[in-house]
Amino acid sequence: MADVDLTGLIGTNPLGFLAALGALDVTTRRLPDTRLTLAWTDGLEPTARLTGPDSLDHLIDLCDTDRQRWADSLILTWGPGKQPMADLKPDPETELIPWLNAILAAMTPDDRRDVDLIAALLSEGALAGKGVSKPTHLHFTAGKQLFLVMARALQEDLKPADLREAFTGPWRYASTLPILRWDPSGERVYAHTSRAPESTKATGVPGADWLAFVGLRHFPVTTGGAALLTTGCSPEWKRGEFRWPLWNAPATSRVIMSLLAHPDLTKMTQPQRELFSVHRLLAAPIRRTDQGGYGSFGAPTDLPPAPTHTALATSPTP
Repeated sequence: MADVDLTGLIGTNPLGFLAALGALDVTTRRLPDTRLTLAWTDGLEPTARLTGPDSLDHLIDLCDTDRQRWADSLILTWGPGKQPMADLKPDPETELIPWLNAILAAMTPDDRRDVDLIAALLSEGALAGKGVSKPTHLHFTAGKQLFLVMARALQEDLKPADLREAFTGPWRYASTLPILRWDPSGERVYAHTSRAPESTKATGVPGADWLAFVGLRHFPVTTGGAALLTTGCSPEWKRGEFRWPLWNAPATSRVIMSLLAHPDLTKMTQPQRELFSVHRLLAAPIRRTDQGGYGSFGAPTDLPPAPTHTALATSPTP
């Protein structure tokens, strides 16, 4: 199997990390008889290494074909009255339950795509302040920027060249296709600008945003009481934190999901991290504006390993 180095996907950037998981998800589904793995290089700017596709061109072709097949996804097309859902805030009774039932009914043993992704977007029983369903903590759009409308635009208009830019870099931030706000360098805080974020057109790297959207399946959500809990995120909504590891041993999608959900990830000592092949653990603050609730990541930082407490050795009394 070939190793494909994705030098544009830098692991210290949440968008690069999520996009790498999306690429792994696509290839795992498109090449079911191949052992697909993902690892990260050890450099100052660790980049993704995907094992399985024959070449970069093969990977781009797989991802573009997969993108086209999302046109029939019930996540992107289902809605009451045949009008697709615009955002991840359905009414819990009249919209969420029928939506989930439709996705479950369409699932087959060979196709869990929609089931796996919806489990990372919404959880039955988690409610926002206005009584609508509460989306994943990684839902950063608000106001006129509607999450599913933007995801559909990416699905419809993305080109293979956008995927190549995401995979190889440098990221030019020249496209006006929608961005889902996971790149810290694209943060636009209202307090620091003359206009609200929705009134200005942001540019980004749409290939990375699309792959990151697909890669969200690695971060399933659940409820704790009536509160939403998102894998990798602290439970706070307005001021929380997203944490993710980088590992240098090739790992499959299932292994990675187990690692991301490890309850003691932030409590591991250096020797414990080494057992899991984790060479870095990063965290980025999640911030939401008071004007509209737009989410964004702050600058990521490295989290040090937990201290190793060694008991003092005592010499036996002669």
